[in-house]
Amino acid sequence: AEFEKLQTRVPPIPARQLSAVLTAALGVPVESVCTEFDAHPIGAASIAQVHRARLLDGTLVAIKLRRPGIVDKIDADLRILGHLARMIEIEFPDARRYQPSEMVVQFAKALRRELNLAAEARNMERFARNFAGNDDIVIPQVYTEWTSDRLIVQGYIGGIPGNDLEAIEVAGLDRQVLAARGADAVLKMVLIDGYFHADPHPGNVFYLPGNRLAFIDFGMMGRLSDARRDQLLSLMLGLVQRDPQ
Repeated sequence: AEFEKLQTRVPPIPARQLSAVLTAALGVPVESVCTEFDAHPIGAASIAQVHRARLLDGTLVAIKLRRPGIVDKIDADLRILGHLARMIEIEFPDARRYQPSEMVVQFAKALRRELNLAAEARNMERFARNFAGNDDIVIPQVYTEWTSDRLIVQGYIGGIPGNDLEAIEVAGLDRQVLAARGADAVLKMVLIDGYFHADPHPGNVFYLPGNRLAFIDFGMMGRLSDARRDQLLSLMLGLVQRDPQ
């Protein structure tokens, strides 16, 4: 329950800092890019927060802004984790089989990749190419001219959060169709593309009219080699085809 609060309910950047942080990330005042900007975030997570805005041409967008100072804070936390991992290996020899220091190294690599919003934007564009032609899966458009390592400007997705089952019923959406399309999307990501959304918690999946699904937040992606995909496919076929006797 506490970890869920880090998905969308973290205290936002203080209003007095927001304008300066935005200007630094965009390189120009936000008024030069948007005719409207909602200073109240529609989502505030541990690494970044998201604001609704309207570009000069009238396009409704979501602006994802990395929290100021978050890189230094995470670097400090990772140093502490690394120190604790080494202490565990020294004090508890039996724990060495779990390679706690190596776990911290891998965790740090993944987290530092997630801090780079320009890399996230590239992930989003690749993911969109993989699902091109599939009208059931919606990926926000990236506006690269305003995107950097500290900020992403992307198409706004207004849908029902993945865990709001009551709203799904009220909207008249079909949960079985949504589940089937979600499963198809996951199988395509993993078994066909070998490139999958690695953080699909309910805050990162939205349901849209027409029983469509939208994915957001592509900071953490997973990759599978051809050999690993073949192994997973063999495992799945074995589970499906096994004799119940």
